[in-house]
Amino acid sequence: MTSPPPRPDLPHQYTPARHQRRYCHDRLTRGAAVIVCLRTVAVPPEWRDRYLAWIAAGRAIRQQHGILAELVCEPVGRGGDTVVITMWPSHEVFDAWIATPHRDALTKSEVHQAVTYRPITRYEVTGGYLNLPGLTAHDPSRNPPDMPEGPS
Repeated sequence: MTSPPPRPDLPHQYTPARHQRRYCHDRLTRGAAVIVCLRTVAVPPEWRDRYLAWIAAGRAIRQQHGILAELVCEPVGRGGDTVVITMWPSHEVFDAWIATPHRDALTKSEVHQAVTYRPITRYEVTGGYLNLPGLTAHDPSRNPPDMPEGPS
C-alpha cells in the first residue's frame, strides 16, 4: 500500500527523522560525510598489551580533538601487521589533530616508540552504513573472556 502523492497546495511537513535521513543522504551523495584513516603498524608481541592499553588511555584526548572511532584490527593467523582504523569528521579536524601538541605528547611515549608505523592512507566515506544497534548488541567488550560475568 502506498501513500497518496503530496498535495501541491499544502506545505511540506518537517519531521526531525525525515530531515536526518535527508541530511545523511545529501552528505553521502554530495561528498565525504567523514574520513577514514588506515595505517598498518608492526607491534612487537611483547608490546601488544601495552599498545592496546595506550590506545585506550589516549581515547579521551583524541575524542576532545574530534576523533569519531579508533579500531585496532589484528590478523586472524600468525604474522602480519596490525591495522589501525580511525574515523574523523573531516580532513580539517584530522589535520588539526596532527598539528596539536597533545598528539606530539602521545607520540613521544615509550609505547609509541616501540611500534613501527607505516604511512597513513586517508579515505573519504562516500557511501555505506553502520549498523549501530547491531554493534551495540554484539559488543564483545561487554564481558571480555578474562573478566567475570558479575560479582562473585
